[in-house]
Amino acid sequence: MSDIWDKYRKADKQTIVIIGVLILSAKLCKADGHFSKIEEEEILKIVPHEKHQHNTLIEILEDGGNCEKPIQEDARRLRKLVGDSNKNFLEFVVAVLYRLAVVDHVISEEETRDIQIVALEFGVVKYPFMDQVKMIADKFKDKIGVKKWSI
Repeated sequence: MSDIWDKYRKADKQTIVIIGVLILSAKLCKADGHFSKIEEEEILKIVPHEKHQHNTLIEILEDGGNCEKPIQEDARRLRKLVGDSNKNFLEFVVAVLYRLAVVDHVISEEETRDIQIVALEFGVVKYPFMDQVKMIADKFKDKIGVKKWSI
């Protein structure tokens, strides 16, 4: 299987950034061994898209979820693409991942590990503590459509 990043390398920067978020989202949702329809629907709610783009997003999610590379490599690529000066966006991505982890009302050890790996790789936390991730998620809960965390 070819590298998903290479597949879309000629797209504009904004598209590649969205693809990076989709890859991280798919890998996180698959980390506990079960990528549910609820998680997929949640991703599609978060990522703005036109109706005609739906199947392409599903394909990207499938490719991202099937990619064998560790989530840290994808986080590193996305951080490099976005740049360290865009910390607010990197924090937003961590908040999105947290939302995806709690959508099924259970955060698995694998999801916790992957969120912490991404947050550390993005440089938005200094230590792998979920408390820092939860603070970041709270900061963006209105923007990602969460009124109250259910966990």
